[in-house]
Amino acid sequence: MATPLPEEHELPLRGAAQGPVGDAIGTLALPSGIEDPSPGVTAGVRAMLDVMPGAATWSRPVRDETGAILDFLILAASPEARDVHGRQGEELVGASTLERYPSVHGTELWETYLRVMETGEPGRVDLYEHVEDAGGVPHRSWYGVRSARVAGGLLNTWVSHDGERRLAARLERTEQLGNLGWVHWNLASGEITWSPRVYEIHGRDPAEGPLTLEQYAAATVAEDRAVLERALAALAETGESQEFEIRVLPVAGEDGPGVRHVRIFAEAVRDAQGASLEIHAVVQDITSWRRAADDLAVANRRLEEENRLSVSLQNVIMPVEEKPRALPGLRVSARYAPAEKEAWLGGDWYQAIELDDGDVLLAVGDVAGHGLAAASAMAKLRHAITGLAFAHHDPARILATLNRMLCKLRPDVLATAIVARYSPADRMLRWTHAGHPPMLLARGGRVERLLHPGVLLGVFDDASYTYGSVRLRQDDLLVMFTDGLIEKRGRDLYEGLDLVSATVAEVLRSHHGDDRLQAVMEAMVPSSDTDDTCVLVVQVVAPVRGEG
Repeated sequence: MATPLPEEHELPLRGAAQGPVGDAIGTLALPSGIEDPSPGVTAGVRAMLDVMPGAATWSRPVRDETGAILDFLILAASPEARDVHGRQGEELVGASTLERYPSVHGTELWETYLRVMETGEPGRVDLYEHVEDAGGVPHRSWYGVRSARVAGGLLNTWVSHDGERRLAARLERTEQLGNLGWVHWNLASGEITWSPRVYEIHGRDPAEGPLTLEQYAAATVAEDRAVLERALAALAETGESQEFEIRVLPVAGEDGPGVRHVRIFAEAVRDAQGASLEIHAVVQDITSWRRAADDLAVANRRLEEENRLSVSLQNVIMPVEEKPRALPGLRVSARYAPAEKEAWLGGDWYQAIELDDGDVLLAVGDVAGHGLAAASAMAKLRHAITGLAFAHHDPARILATLNRMLCKLRPDVLATAIVARYSPADRMLRWTHAGHPPMLLARGGRVERLLHPGVLLGVFDDASYTYGSVRLRQDDLLVMFTDGLIEKRGRDLYEGLDLVSATVAEVLRSHHGDDRLQAVMEAMVPSSDTDDTCVLVVQVVAPVRGEG
């Protein structure tokens, strides 16, 4: 409740404005029960604010019985005055400050209002942050406000800093996210300005001030100073923007950061004669990025070295054969395609070798998995089979021994294999396989499967095997392979076998003589790019003794 005060402060009950000026402006729309006690004064202030540039309001204080100010009532506003709600000019008149802007109470701005009204001394708040709740979300605005006691009321003028603050916030966030800052060297006046982020990048206390160009060059790693000098020379000579990377030594003592990798984007401002006046630069700390790139380069070099070693190891274990080769009574072509193209190591293998008794060992196998672990197990199996063959074991005995060895030494490994022993003297082929796809026999235009199955290697340590035999004829072809040739997601293995058989038959119908071997090999395209593939194609070429 407001009470009568000295005339200049009183807000009596509502009434019509009196006098010629009052008649001109009409009755003010004041809150119920309140009327302007000095309409002439108010009219004069309003006339003044109507021509005043910028944002301004004039308010009368509302006091309680003790004379303490409870609120301020806005009685005049300049046309450019605008509040946080978008109300402007006359729309602000008649409003109570705390009713419309309750968050002002108790702030530095409110205390300034009270002090100005009590002392008569002007006051100012350079940066007032006004906060209002908008749907549960704080809305912030920033203002610079000046206040003065005028004609018994409070005259406020203000400037909005919203755009500046938001721009500054965006710039700060950009610098933070990009880990960058800006630098300005004035070559004419010697004035130097660094943004706060540049001090952080270089570990320098802002109280010590920025570095001159000469000091910055001295703080640059010796090997990189030439890069900085060339960039500065180019700015002076051509004026073209420069982008370069250097390493900067710590400039904050032992507690500062280590050597920093910085990328600098610089441009020069030149006078009419072409001389450089100013250098503006953006400095970005790329230390983390550079270290990550260096680590990646080291890892890539290590990987390349491992790949070279893998290729060498692969060639030692199973040499790559680019052309067919001759064995007693046979021509042989082999191909190996690992799933891991980078490492060039896998679990699939083949063997085609002449034994000491003149027979030929032919074998293809597949160790579960691929990569270095599978290749290690593969090498052991391949050499074991070769050693057992030289001990004059038949294919069945070779697989039985191999199975026991695998169960004992590598119980974590499962493998499949097909092993054949060919005698060129009588063209007899003896073979068996352990969980492996059958080999194909192509004779004339017909392709059939040679079946003599046995259990997978590494499952039962007491597994036994038998072998089958067939007498081959001149120009017969044998196709031995691992399941990567026929296996495809969503397709039955037998369907894959049928497709390979059909492909071989089609190739043989269009090729004759020695070129049949390589033609069949070239037609053997793996169905799977996630599994290793081995293919061994064998052609019978020499007749037995006494055969025409």
